Amino acid sequence: MGLTFGLSVLIAQFVAQRPSRMPTPEASYLARHGKRCLARVPDPDIVASPAFGPWWQRLGEQDCTPGSWLSQFREFGQTFGQYQAEGPNQPEEDAPLLLTALGEFRVRGEEGRALLEPLREFLEIYYQRPVSLGPPGAMPALAWSSDRGATGQYDAEAVLESLRGGCPQGTGGCLSVTDEDLYVNTLQYVFGLGHFHRRVGVFSMYRLWEPIVDPYTGDRRAPEEVETLRRALKVAVHEMGHEFTVAHCVHYRGCVMAGTNSLAESDEGSLMLCPLDHAKLHWNLRFDDRKRFGELAEFANRHGLHPEARYWAAMADAMPRLPNASGGPL
Repeated sequence: MGLTFGLSVLIAQFVAQRPSRMPTPEASYLARHGKRCLARVPDPDIVASPAFGPWWQRLGEQDCTPGSWLSQFREFGQTFGQYQAEGPNQPEEDAPLLLTALGEFRVRGEEGRALLEPLREFLEIYYQRPVSLGPPGAMPALAWSSDRGATGQYDAEAVLESLRGGCPQGTGGCLSVTDEDLYVNTLQYVFGLGHFHRRVGVFSMYRLWEPIVDPYTGDRRAPEEVETLRRALKVAVHEMGHEFTVAHCVHYRGCVMAGTNSLAESDEGSLMLCPLDHAKLHWNLRFDDRKRFGELAEFANRHGLHPEARYWAAMADAMPRLPNASGGPL
C-alpha cells in the first residue's frame, strides 16, 4: 500500500494539546465533504470467537466527534481479505524482532531508557516473537529542524527514510525509539511512523509524560508511572502493527490500531487488538492465542495494568486449550 492522505494509514498522530478537540472547518473531512465518516467502511469479513463479543463494539457515526481522527481523516478500513491480498510483511516463523534506541536520550535521560526493557518484553509477548535490543543508533542530522516546536524537532519521515534498508535480513521487523520530538509535514507533532512493507518504524517518547487532561472539565494532572508505560506500549505495538501491514482500524471502538488525533484520544483507546486485527496477526504470525493472552495477562498484572490484565486473563480462559496455531479457532 502506498502513502495515502498524508500518511494517515501509516502513522499514529497526536496533534491537539488542549482539552477541546474542535477542528477548524478546513481540517474536518465532514465539513469539507458533508459525508458520513464511516459510509464506505465494509463490514468485517471474519467470524470471530464468541469470546470477543462482550468486550468489543462496532464503531458508528457517533464516534466521529469533532476533533477526532475519524472526523478529520478519511479511512476506508482493511478487511481480512484485503489484508491477505495486500501481500503483508509475513516473516518466517523463527524471524525475531529488533528494538533500537535512537539518539542520546538527552531529553528524558534514564527515565526514558528505563522504558526500553518493558517495551522489549511487551513486544515479545504481543507479537510472540523474540525481541532483542539492538545497538544504539544516531538521529540523522539532516532530519533536524531547529525552527520547529519550542526547542526544535526531527522530521519523522526523514528519520524513517534513514532507517530504510537497515533492518537486518531475517528479522521480522525493526522498531526504533527516541526521546526527541517528531513532526510530519505541517502537523504540529506525531508520536510515530511505521512503514507497511520496509519492516521499519520509529516512535517518540517525548510526550509520554505530558499531563492527562479530563475531557469534560479540562483539569490536568501528571500521569502516574503506569499511565506513562501504557502510553508507550500503545504507540510501540501500533507502529509495529503497521510494520506487519495492518492499517488503521475503523471497525471496532478502542482498538490499539485505531488512528488517534490527540494524546487525549489515545488515552481513551486501549492496548488490545480488536477481533479483526487479532485475526490478521493470528493468520500472519501463527501464534497460540491461549498462550499469548495468558502471557499478556501476567505481564499486565506485574506492571499494574489491571484493566488489561482482566481482559487478557478472560480471553486466555476462553481460548481452546489445544488451538491450531496454523489457522484454527480465533
